[in-house]
Amino acid sequence: MESIEYENQFGMYLNTQQMKYLELENAVILPRKQSKEGPMWGLGGVCDNNNVFVRLSEYHGGWAEHGGCYFWDKEQEEYCDDTVVYFGVFFNHWGHFLVDLVGRMWFFAQKKVSLENIKLAYIGEEDPVGNFKEFFELMGLDETSLLRITRPTRFKKVIVPEFSCRPCIWYTKEYLSIFECIINGVEKEKGSFPIENIPEKVYFSRQNFLKAKGSEFGENFIGKWMEANGYTLMSPESLSLRDQVILWNSAKQIACINGSIPINIAFSKNSELKLIVLNKTSLLHKNLYLYLIMRPCRVRFLDAYYEPFKKYPKSLGEGPFLLCINHNIKEFSAESGMEIPFSGLQIIINNGLNFACLLWSIINLKGKLRHFFSKIMPYNLKKAINRRKDK
Repeated sequence: MESIEYENQFGMYLNTQQMKYLELENAVILPRKQSKEGPMWGLGGVCDNNNVFVRLSEYHGGWAEHGGCYFWDKEQEEYCDDTVVYFGVFFNHWGHFLVDLVGRMWFFAQKKVSLENIKLAYIGEEDPVGNFKEFFELMGLDETSLLRITRPTRFKKVIVPEFSCRPCIWYTKEYLSIFECIINGVEKEKGSFPIENIPEKVYFSRQNFLKAKGSEFGENFIGKWMEANGYTLMSPESLSLRDQVILWNSAKQIACINGSIPINIAFSKNSELKLIVLNKTSLLHKNLYLYLIMRPCRVRFLDAYYEPFKKYPKSLGEGPFLLCINHNIKEFSAESGMEIPFSGLQIIINNGLNFACLLWSIINLKGKLRHFFSKIMPYNLKKAINRRKDK
């Protein structure tokens, strides 16, 4: 497979400015609070001993912002005699976690002070589960070291590290150290990355990911195409973070749909990795390019989508998306010596079926039919059905 190193077409860069942190005695952490006039991810953050908001606890991610002070009843606040590091907002979304949330974890990765008896405080409505929890464990933080702040809480000391990257613009050596810490933790546990039983070619599939089932159509043939050419299909959501780190550092070739999955290149030191990124839309996923600068590899982008409607997909997160065996995949297969394991008729039929799924998703036909029948249904019949449901 011929591939090229990513060219930095957006001027993203390594910011050499040293990241700082503040140590605040008797500071208070405000939980997240949504406000119509406030930032997208709500108000909240850290206030100092004089109840003055600490700007370093804000997050500025471009399209997503968080942080800001609001009134709270000082008599109702809690007190905790702990020293904590302020994390910021947390929620269980892997792409946002890596891009928008973990930027203060360099403080733990670089062990700026003794971390004994120091906890991590975060705000939001969710607690870490699965690989999110495993991420913190690999950084030396077990479940007892994680504190979700649900009401204004004043601490003995709050440490506020500077956020160590600016999505789509720059990263720092501190940000990179977060992922180095995870890699080193896995390597230390395993002794070394085990090469035996590691597939040389991996295709990370989204077919079993619940959200993708209702908004991404056509990956079935993409997966079969990959499998026919020696790729082992794996679902990231069914793998531990440790296993994924091993795969990203041991496999020779990895292919995946553009989105959260290829951002995991952050966990790879393998500069010889051949990475195929299949674009599921013409919408630009700019976040990924910063990680390709951070972790150079041999990358090939391949457009594998069909967009028959002007206003769809609505966004990178919302979709819906239609993937297919198109002329780009056929040309790529020819130049790479890869097999297309389908006849022309099979491709046409599969594309037609997936187009119907896309159409169904866009017009929400099921909901419209339900609404239509509710309008024409006789009142007595509707009443009888509702009575039956109540029994």
